[in-house]
Amino acid sequence: MDFSSPASPSNDPNFTAHSHIPLPPCMSLIPGPATSPQDRLSSLIATVTELTKTVQQGMAQQKQFLAARDNANSQ
Repeated sequence: MDFSSPASPSNDPNFTAHSHIPLPPCMSLIPGPATSPQDRLSSLIATVTELTKTVQQGMAQQKQFLAARDNANSQ
């Protein structure tokens, strides 16, 4: 499986590419218009923190996949 290219849809019209890592709901990422700059900054920091964790989890999964693939290929 090639992770460097985007997922290609299969012949199934109901095909949907799924990530193993759940993303936060979009509405939680968008502060309302009545929030103060401090609240918006706090929300932005929380969002960046969550995205950083998500990216780190994805990188760890990718590293595990590559290690397992390399082990399978070397045997």
